[in-house]
Amino acid sequence: MSPGPEQPDPVPERVRSVAHTMLSSTHGRWSLARNRPALRRDLPPSEPALWMTLDLYRLHPEEAALDTPVFTRAATAVTAAAQLWARAGITHRATSPDHDTTLGAALARASRTSPSIQERFTRLLQSSTLDEIRTVLRPLLHQLPAGSRLDVSALAADFYTLQSPAGSRTVRQDWARAYTGTKARSRRTPTSESAHGKADPA
Repeated sequence: MSPGPEQPDPVPERVRSVAHTMLSSTHGRWSLARNRPALRRDLPPSEPALWMTLDLYRLHPEEAALDTPVFTRAATAVTAAAQLWARAGITHRATSPDHDTTLGAALARASRTSPSIQERFTRLLQSSTLDEIRTVLRPLLHQLPAGSRLDVSALAADFYTLQSPAGSRTVRQDWARAYTGTKARSRRTPTSESAHGKADPA
């Protein structure tokens, strides 16, 4: 009997859900704001004290707790995304079928007015480890225009995936696809107010 199709890893979606709840619920935003000084400190996202600050027990599913290596990756991913949120002052908005707010798409939109973003984004795609990516990404997020929206929960899920041996390449490919796709759509869509009566929201 041939083996069935491999089941997808459910943990990235759990990481995304926990991060989204943390960033979108009233209590979650209050807790993050209260702990913003701790998140801004120069501590690695693998620091267990930060996990306690963020109440990351919610990463464990009800039916069974995650084992230590998986929980470590998941908690590190959520914490790394929360640190970038706290330091860059970005606004979380979950991506939707009508509006892609994933990292690649958000940076592509920002590159319209800040061409240097593409060069830094290329450097990001040449990085592979979480530490390298965080180092390049932190100043890159500061280049996003005021009022920009980013799906920080999707970023947390990406951070979980790229900690696996084959995950880094997959995540960087996804970022590049979102970036180039958004750039292509912006070329096909008029962005002047004279064409639409308002700026292109893509």
